[in-house]
Amino acid sequence: MSNYLNILTIELDIARTDRAANLTALDDALRLMPAKTDVVVLPEMFTTGFIVDAEIASQLAEWNSGDTIRHLHRLSERTGAAFAGSFLARTAGRIYNRAFFIEPDGTETFYDKRHLFRMGGETKTFTPGYSQAPVVRFRGWNIKLAVCYDLRFPAWCRSTAAAPYDLLLVVANWPKARQSAWHTLLAARAIENESYVCGVNRRGIDCTDGIDYASDSTTLIDFKGKPLETSRHECLQFASLSLEALNGFREKFPAWKDADKFSIEL
Repeated sequence: MSNYLNILTIELDIARTDRAANLTALDDALRLMPAKTDVVVLPEMFTTGFIVDAEIASQLAEWNSGDTIRHLHRLSERTGAAFAGSFLARTAGRIYNRAFFIEPDGTETFYDKRHLFRMGGETKTFTPGYSQAPVVRFRGWNIKLAVCYDLRFPAWCRSTAAAPYDLLLVVANWPKARQSAWHTLLAARAIENESYVCGVNRRGIDCTDGIDYASDSTTLIDFKGKPLETSRHECLQFASLSLEALNGFREKFPAWKDADKFSIEL
């Protein structure tokens, strides 16, 4: 178990539908990766961009054994860091927005986005996930995944006695026009769950629909809802999270003991 977890976020300007170009951009960014990185976090659908056109999505969707996940396994093994994000996935003829957590020893965890963004047309093409994201145990930390629109649903993101977490990773393609909501909701999830929250967004302007994604909207937030100090370089941010500090605050201010019990219907 390690007291510190070192997080590297990469805010890519995603090349729409060009998987090879996006994997190359990731490789280039990793040349500046700090040596002691534990987890690398990438945006939602980092190899394709946010695709809702059914025909294009069907052409681009991959199995878990496809190019994206194979590439991430190689990177994880080489760097000794875990990789998290989401990709355009296919299973049994259905299309999913699938989050992943790939570990250096080859362990892989997947979660299919439950809350599809109907205002952007995602519900017309994708199948929603049928279960909550599992909590991954990695280097002594409990880590939970969420994808973009999931962030708006506090019960879905709740840390519970049955599945507590220390860090919530939220990967997104969240437009600049709604940045205020993005930052507010990330802070709210951190405060109500007394946990760290890492929100990783893409940057740039989508060449097809013209949606603007704000640069530097990626943020890491502590258990009090305050942004963490990070080291920044271009599209990269790096921060160290302290489990001792987190547990100390939970002991001093144990709001979690008064949390309501509830169940989620799927």
